[in-house]
Amino acid sequence: MAIPKIAYCPERKRLLDAFLESIRELSDVQAQQIRAVIDGDPTFTKFDLPLHFAQEKKDRAKYAWITHVEEHGCHE
Repeated sequence: MAIPKIAYCPERKRLLDAFLESIRELSDVQAQQIRAVIDGDPTFTKFDLPLHFAQEKKDRAKYAWITHVEEHGCHE
């Protein structure tokens, strides 16, 4: 295993934490929609837009983290 150029990078950690938080947020909205479907709530589609926004947020966070790691060389 190669030793990374940078042993610890606070920006990498911040971006990873933001990515993980965005995954949690997306999962929460998905769980709410699933619960609405299970409960027979006819308005379960009200989660479509929040799901879309949460997915976009997760994607932005993921690619910000990946881009930073690749450009900065702070692989773990």
